[in-house]
Amino acid sequence: MLVLGVHSGWQDAGAAVFDGAKLLAAVPLARLSGVAHDGGRLPIEAIGECLDIANIRAGDIAGLALSQGLFPGRHFRALSLPRRVGRGLRSLLGRDTPISLPDEARKHHRANPESLLDLGLLAGDLGLNRHVQTRLYGRHEAYALLALADAPWADDTLIFTADQTGCAARLLKFGRLAVLQEDAEGESIGQLVGLALDGLGLPDAASLFALGLQADPIFGEAFRAHVKVDAQGRIVTDFSNEGGAARWLRRLAEDQAPELLAASLSLLLADRFAEAIKILLERHNLRRVALAGPLLADPVLLMQLQARLGEGVAISAQLMDESALPMGGALSLLQQQDGLDAFLRQRRPLREAAWGRDYTGDLDPVLGNAGCRMVSRDPLRAAAALLNAGKVIAISEGRGIGASGGINRLILFAGSAADLPAQVNARLDRPAWLQPTLYAARSALGELLPDWRDPAIAAKLAPRWAPQLPALAQHPVAAEIVDELRHPLLNGLIESYKALCWLPGLLGCAMQIGNEPALDAPSDMLRLLRDGRVDYIVTDQAVWERGA
Repeated sequence: MLVLGVHSGWQDAGAAVFDGAKLLAAVPLARLSGVAHDGGRLPIEAIGECLDIANIRAGDIAGLALSQGLFPGRHFRALSLPRRVGRGLRSLLGRDTPISLPDEARKHHRANPESLLDLGLLAGDLGLNRHVQTRLYGRHEAYALLALADAPWADDTLIFTADQTGCAARLLKFGRLAVLQEDAEGESIGQLVGLALDGLGLPDAASLFALGLQADPIFGEAFRAHVKVDAQGRIVTDFSNEGGAARWLRRLAEDQAPELLAASLSLLLADRFAEAIKILLERHNLRRVALAGPLLADPVLLMQLQARLGEGVAISAQLMDESALPMGGALSLLQQQDGLDAFLRQRRPLREAAWGRDYTGDLDPVLGNAGCRMVSRDPLRAAAALLNAGKVIAISEGRGIGASGGINRLILFAGSAADLPAQVNARLDRPAWLQPTLYAARSALGELLPDWRDPAIAAKLAPRWAPQLPALAQHPVAAEIVDELRHPLLNGLIESYKALCWLPGLLGCAMQIGNEPALDAPSDMLRLLRDGRVDYIVTDQAVWERGA
């Protein structure tokens, strides 16, 4: 069954196409528009790109999963005549704005938002069959299905999800998936994070966690006094005596360094999430938890959760942000269509799923035709020597993984110089405090990070390697296993670098400039080289540098 998943929220809008449990394509709108976290409308361009990548026609789609997001006014059934006329005039003038489905449902006191939309008209406008099977999905429902797609268990599991709308918990037991709790309207811990992000001018939760590593959580007690966990494992906030969370947060942050607030809020999330999860696990006699959502997608936070929950609790984490919602939505439709048992049998892990287009074979011709100079046709040995000399390189192999391109789209450098990560951040117009990720083979990762258990969980560098890798000596390190079969180019670079200087790992960061969307296409790679953001580009065929 071909299913199209769509998310049309205020940010990170996008689309995804599945053939049964197999992901064919996923494209965030930001990748096409060049606007980071782009949203606020139906992602028409992303839908078209997904269909093109999957090489299918819109009419072939049998299922449509829509987030409860933003839709054009013409798709709403319950608009009054004056509103319809007014919106029609604005549309003619090019000033029409989409309507929030949740807001409209609250206005009309509708428990079922689906009844407010003309789904046949909407499907037809997208080029689909007007009678296509359509489902509206909730955010936490989508996150839960993403968590289950990667979880190694098929029963007796707590699914805990969190984003800026709040938290939710579901129980997978006795072959049933039941909702335990979900934050209703009001000031949730997720909304507190959203207020902090707006106040600090940070683009996303990942930036908040990274900034929080730079300071001590001196406001921890102040946060904990207003955010608690009740006996049912529900995280509750109380700012009634403070004039609301926004006003209290502004007073707390006044004249204080942003990293102090970020560190305190990061600690609050670790404490309260762990406390809530522990209560829910004990109430339902479970020892497994699957996590998903932007507020649970930080490696250091996961390390802290594991420490608080103890060795007896197994954690599976889906490290994706809001841009993955179209995938979770499509999975929710498939789960509803086929049943939970069939979904659990047929599911495929999405952690390593490829998004976007496959540019294999395109990069070398683009660089050559643009006047770049080929340095070597022996990319592994040449790149290892360049890395050892302190150079910064970019690599691209196959299709990118996730919205950021993942392990297939990286900017790499050595860890032998303490100031090199800050230099790379400066060249990429990124904050100096953003930490790189350590990439190593499975055999070497345990040597580098003795308490490492899972690549989703950060750990401290082994003392014997700290003098050799000063760039990683200060903070817990997020690590990635490099599989030689899935990522032969990156694995070959690490092995060549190790043979040259005995260091069994490389540092890397997402292929991204400033707050722009992650780079992906060959033209993006060319831009990196021409602008001097990197010194060299390495493909599986050659090493390239900027031409004269």
